Amino acid sequence: MKLSLSAKAFIGLGIVLGSAALGYGLAHWRAEDWAEFIAVLAVAVVASMLKVNLPGVNGCMSVNLIFFLMATAQLSLGESVVIACVASLVQSLWAASKQMKAVQVAFNAANMISAVALAALVFHLLSNRGEGLPLALAASGAAFFLANTAPVAIVLWVAEEQRPLRTWMAVGRLTFPYYLLSTGMAIAACTAAKHLGWQIPLMLFPLVYLTYRSYQGYFAAASKET
Repeated sequence: MKLSLSAKAFIGLGIVLGSAALGYGLAHWRAEDWAEFIAVLAVAVVASMLKVNLPGVNGCMSVNLIFFLMATAQLSLGESVVIACVASLVQSLWAASKQMKAVQVAFNAANMISAVALAALVFHLLSNRGEGLPLALAASGAAFFLANTAPVAIVLWVAEEQRPLRTWMAVGRLTFPYYLLSTGMAIAACTAAKHLGWQIPLMLFPLVYLTYRSYQGYFAAASKET
């Protein structure tokens, strides 16, 4: 499909913003606990392989959000955007139903990096103002939701002429419960991590897998009904 000039411009802008966020994070790289970074990266990558197709929407969802939110709360910006980049590449390329073009992979990765960077910014702004972990992480999850879903709706609008608000609401209706669940799990995990340490992401994975299986069954049933 040939993209319009507006579609190319929006996709290019998204890639530039994501690249800038990744470059800034790498330029200010800081890793205080390599074990925690590697643990979060590993489970985020594996969770990105667990994908479910969204019925009625040209897209899929991976169950990696909880680990992105944990990264924004417990790791540096550089570590967070690296995790977002690697996990997004895995999500786009692992067992893809159809071969994705390089520009699609780049846009998906850039969009994920930007969403994680914004979530980290919101979390640290609220934390520095003295807000507690639950409020800061809830606001971080809301920022991620908007930054991750709105650009997808816009690119489907400019590239495939789908109604942006309708598409965004459809994606939100399907995924918002998952965002709420992941945010709640991240708050509990970050609180527990103060006592248990870097093993928390590994301990959470069985619960994340059960979430994936539940959504897989639910969306499969929903697809048959439509």
